[in-house]
Amino acid sequence: MTAEEAIVDVFEQRSAAALFVTEVQYGIVPQRDPAEFSAALARLVERGEIIIVTKPAPDVHLEDADLRIAARPAPDAETAIEATWNGWLRDFLSTHRCS
Repeated sequence: MTAEEAIVDVFEQRSAAALFVTEVQYGIVPQRDPAEFSAALARLVERGEIIIVTKPAPDVHLEDADLRIAARPAPDAETAIEATWNGWLRDFLSTHRCS
């Protein structure tokens, strides 16, 4: 299975319309080299087979975190991306305390 096929397979296995890029990366079994994963993801984006949206860090402590969300192109892709982001952000803000 190619790296591109493995990425697409993660969406199919999880029946997810949108996932954080890190969820996709760690959902591939066996794991791929990070450079191979990044290159495969870039090729899928270039071909229009994956959409990636980068979200802003909600806290200064997360400025280096990978908060990109990936989705397969579909009529509801933008809605799925926003739902994934809003769910994560709600969970994060409900438990995070800056001091």
